[in-house]
Formats: sequence, C-alpha cells, structure tokens
Amino acid sequence: MPRGASGFAGYLLCWLSVMGGMLLHLRVRIGRAPLTWLLEGHRMVAALSLSFVAVHVAALLLDPVVHFGVMHVAVPFTSAYRPWQTGLGTLAMWLTVLVLATTALAGRMPYRRWRAWHLAAYPAWGLALVHGLTAGTDAGATGAIAVYAGTAAAAAALAAVRVAGRGWTAAGEPLRP
Repeated sequence: MPRGASGFAGYLLCWLSVMGGMLLHLRVRIGRAPLTWLLEGHRMVAALSLSFVAVHVAALLLDPVVHFGVMHVAVPFTSAYRPWQTGLGTLAMWLTVLVLATTALAGRMPYRRWRAWHLAAYPAWGLALVHGLTAGTDAGATGAIAVYAGTAAAAAALAAVRVAGRGWTAAGEPLRP
C-alpha cells in the first residue's frame, strides 16, 4: 500500500536524519569527507523525510477504506481510526515541520534558540517510531519489527555516545578510542 510504504520510508529517513545529526555533533567523519558533506546530507535527508510524510498524508486523504479528512491529518487525536496512534504521527509530522522551519531561519535567530528548537527532532523521531509500531498496517510483520527494533537500538546506542560526550577532541581532529 502506498500510504504504508511512504510512511515507512518517511520514518526511516527521519531516523537517518537524527543519526546524521548525532554524528555531526560528535564530529564523526565518513572517510576523508569534510563535515559539510555530512551536514548537507543531514539536511537533505530531513527534507526528504518530510516529503515522504507528505505523500503518506496525501495517500491517507485518498484512501477509500479508512476515511481521513484534512482535519484528521492536520489536528492530532481527531481521527476515529486509532486516534492516539494516528495523533502521535501527526505530532511527529508537526515537530518535523518545526525543526525544518527553524533550520531555514537559523541564520536569523540566536544559536541557543535554534538549538533548543532543533532538539525537537528527537521527540519527532520517537513519536514516529511509536506511530509506526501502533498504527502502521504492517507493524506486526517480522521485517517491520526488525527494522523498528534495529533503528531504535542504533539510535539509543548513538544517543548514549552523544550524551557521554566526545571528550575534548578538536572539531578537525579524528576521534580517539
């Protein structure tokens, strides 16, 4: 189903963007590539994530089986179909919009304010994860569970490294074990 596939792709791209953001914070380089490549990849993947979510929402609006109106996809918890589960997806979508909007305005706001808004990417991804697990049409499939578990484990591991810090390594130096 296109609505499920686009939602799943949107979730994976959101996860990839969150992972890229943590890698940027840790100043992890991919080979000899400059960090600006990772930064641009991070930005493109985030925008692509929202693009796939837009396709997901459009497919829901056109779905002949489960009837969603504009109100149901724009306002959290208003759907008759799994209201809490779909509402979490709507919140994830709006948080992602907020993160991307503040990123577009980053040059016009103080860094601390941008950073505070940008941290909304974490709950956006977490809400998307719960939404996919509880409202997704294929959430019970072994492959979907494996992907959700794997992405959650990878994000938790990298988040633990991020919280622990990268030490006092200068931004241009490689990380030391």
